Amino acid sequence: MIADASAHWPARYTARVALTLPEAQAWLYGLPSLAASPTPDASPLDRMRALLAALGNPEQRFKSIHVAGTKGKGSICAMLDSVLRASGQRVGLTTSPHLIDFRERIRIDGAVVATETAADLATRVQAAQQTAGIEILSFFEAVTAMAFLAFAEAGVDWAVVEVGLGGRLDPTNVISPRACVIASISLDHTAILGSTLAQIAAEKAGIIKTNTPVISLSQPLEVAQVIERIARERSAPLILLGNHWRGLSAESEVNRNPEARLAPPPGDQRRTQSFQVKQVSRIRSVEHPELSPFEGWYEIPLLGRHQIDNATAVLATLDALRLRGEPLAREAVREGLRRVMWPGRFDILRAEPPLIADGAHNVDSINKLAMTLAELYPGRRWTIIFGCFSDKDAEGMINALRLRAVRWIFVATDHPRARPPEMLAELARKRGARASVADSLTAAIDEVLRTGEPSVITGSVVLAGQAVVAAGRQL
Repeated sequence: MIADASAHWPARYTARVALTLPEAQAWLYGLPSLAASPTPDASPLDRMRALLAALGNPEQRFKSIHVAGTKGKGSICAMLDSVLRASGQRVGLTTSPHLIDFRERIRIDGAVVATETAADLATRVQAAQQTAGIEILSFFEAVTAMAFLAFAEAGVDWAVVEVGLGGRLDPTNVISPRACVIASISLDHTAILGSTLAQIAAEKAGIIKTNTPVISLSQPLEVAQVIERIARERSAPLILLGNHWRGLSAESEVNRNPEARLAPPPGDQRRTQSFQVKQVSRIRSVEHPELSPFEGWYEIPLLGRHQIDNATAVLATLDALRLRGEPLAREAVREGLRRVMWPGRFDILRAEPPLIADGAHNVDSINKLAMTLAELYPGRRWTIIFGCFSDKDAEGMINALRLRAVRWIFVATDHPRARPPEMLAELARKRGARASVADSLTAAIDEVLRTGEPSVITGSVVLAGQAVVAAGRQL
């Protein structure tokens, strides 16, 4: 189920549509996932700039925050979007990948674009490609252009923009953001971004802009050194979590500070965690015990220690914007964080016995999933329903969850790059695991519901999305 944003659009926007939505989807999915530069000395960003120029440069008509990283950038984007909306701003959000429907990549004030709007956007981007004389366009370039055009014509105040791949040459890297955020960086997409952390960090830090604040999560030393160097070269103020801001879990504070016991929002029964955020790099006084109005206690319905780190990065970003004159109130920020929605990320679909969907799809994110399971369900072991893409480190992910698993059920993800579940089962059996193959995700879910086993569905965002839809949740 997907709520759309048709009510947000001016009447002129849903006028005559040349493409139907199925035709628009056929065009988009017929585009390559990546498109090479037309000549060795040309930048892929030249093609994106030409496309946007043919559309009237919509990316110049709103303020933006740009978010890169390997793990957590989608959660950070969702939190920024929720907080800005709670502050009374009109907000566009573009993230990837989508769970089920490509329209999830383009949201206005929390709702996906309407069917007619999506078809119209695709029609106009297709026409702009022809006007600009662009021979080959990638899927992500087309959808990013659609998002920027949608945001401009809907009159958003802010756009929260997630990088698709890397950062330096990503199609989103044509905006002039008010702040840049770099989430946790680890090895992923090594065939494209480089085989070392330093190489990957250089690509992701490519979003850093001159004199624009950059907020980074705590990183491995070789990653932090790259980010610090590029920020220094571009005179970009760098705020590094751990050095400048710190988020503390309520577990160590709940008996000492009653503010740690925050009540959930009315009507919201999701499990939450509370945490305290402090600046740590400046001197306090009795007269001024808080250095920023955004210090204090918060609550989020996104679970796991890593989400506290992500939320702390969001608060550091908002403080950097506040210092540059943006009007942001602490209570609105608190409310936005409490109400954030980000389906398919440690999403508890059934409370007991637990059935959890998580879109972890690389070794680092699977490790964070394993830590969250141990934190929230100590001593419990799980049936893992797993499917992944052929270009992912399946062996590493299986190893990371091995100690948490009683048995494995492997399924095929509904995607052309899906790895055959029989191959995954063989990998697990070689490590002594109990492994079986289900005909479909639905069959696997039916099996664990029937037996009452605590279960986790993971390995890809697509698989998590299918599980969320199967549970009847709204995306």
